[in-house]
Amino acid sequence: MEDTRSGAIVYQQGLCSACGVCEVMCSLWHEGMVGPAFARSNILRDPFTAKHRHITCPQCDDPACYFVCPSKDKALCIDKATGVIYINEGACNGCGLCVDACPFDPSRIKLHAVKKVAFKCDLCMGRKEGPLCVEHCPFQALILPKDK
Repeated sequence: MEDTRSGAIVYQQGLCSACGVCEVMCSLWHEGMVGPAFARSNILRDPFTAKHRHITCPQCDDPACYFVCPSKDKALCIDKATGVIYINEGACNGCGLCVDACPFDPSRIKLHAVKKVAFKCDLCMGRKEGPLCVEHCPFQALILPKDK
């Protein structure tokens, strides 16, 4: 059977300037407002060393978040065509179990402060051009490989 998974965004740290365009585009596209707290893709910055890194959901092959969700296949879903793990906010009860189950630190899933539901990167699912953060990164530090 052919692997149809979409893959995950690859971060090339040597090209990144930590400008934050990825966070701006992500939060604007998904939430209609700008701010890192509303972005599904974030730059973590150390203000003392100027070191930084980009974090987003790596679209795990064995997603702990999915398996712990009490409403899996309704709130936390896996797209059958692409393999993208996404959250249906309309079905999410905001319990936060998925946030705690994420094996990454910090968790790649957040709880929305206003909507009181979980949210995470869905690779801009449904957007023909793919993830906005990849498209608008001025330094091409983010890529979405076509071949997995």
